[in-house]
Amino acid sequence: QVVGYTTTDGIYIDEYLVEKGDNTGPYSAGVILKDPTVEVAILESARGGILRSGLAFDSCDIGVVLNVAADHLGISDIDTIEQMAQVKGVVAETVKAEGYAVLNADDPLVAAMAQKVKCKVAYFSMNPDNPIIIDHIRRNGLAAVYENGYLSILEGQWTLRIEKAVNIPVTMGGMAPFMIANALAGCLAAFAQGVDIELIRRGIRTFKPSADQTPGRMNLFNLGDYHVLIDYAHNPHGYQAVGGFVRNWEGERIGVVGGPGDRRDEDLLLLGQISAQTFDRIIIK
Repeated sequence: QVVGYTTTDGIYIDEYLVEKGDNTGPYSAGVILKDPTVEVAILESARGGILRSGLAFDSCDIGVVLNVAADHLGISDIDTIEQMAQVKGVVAETVKAEGYAVLNADDPLVAAMAQKVKCKVAYFSMNPDNPIIIDHIRRNGLAAVYENGYLSILEGQWTLRIEKAVNIPVTMGGMAPFMIANALAGCLAAFAQGVDIELIRRGIRTFKPSADQTPGRMNLFNLGDYHVLIDYAHNPHGYQAVGGFVRNWEGERIGVVGGPGDRRDEDLLLLGQISAQTFDRIIIK
């Protein structure tokens, strides 16, 4: 099938880059949805676009919400993380009745979105003992969890192991927990849409984070005596996620850090605190 997708680095139709840039708003989604060759649309829907112009679609088959973090607060009249959750919750609320909202059971604000949806719900979690997951499975629900080193799909009494985290390149050898969570969400969304489990396995085994594939997202370069990691983390939640990986790294850790210019002072101060807990030496750019 021909896949059209929008991301923070461009609009793509299959492997063809239609337009380069941060294309996660309704205009970019419209480019994909109006193209007659596209059979599957995968659309990253950013907070800013939703607030300015809403979504580019009335309904979708799968809606994925990864997390709600204290980012972009104090902008466009969104001042609290609870208000931000209402904005992001729109993605889950537009899913058709027969579709699935894929929600993070480890994030209370995301898990609570299940109360407002009219569709089925599938949860993912880094903790197989998460009470939400246990209750959901007891009701024959669909979920994905990280258990015994594996990414697994749970459906009722069935456990379907997909792959060990260490064999999934995007998890950085299993050392980046937030990437394991992202992979769980991706696998669950595909499975809920009816994608064959072998295709899902092949996908996560072969998708490699790199400057070509995922520019600015966990790009790790081996320069012999040392490694360089480049990541677009620009809020406290992102800093903590990358820090979780960096702290697993042996040897001296030097951070070159910065923050966006439109953030509140308290947000930038928090970036400094997290950096101090993560790195041995810090260069602020």
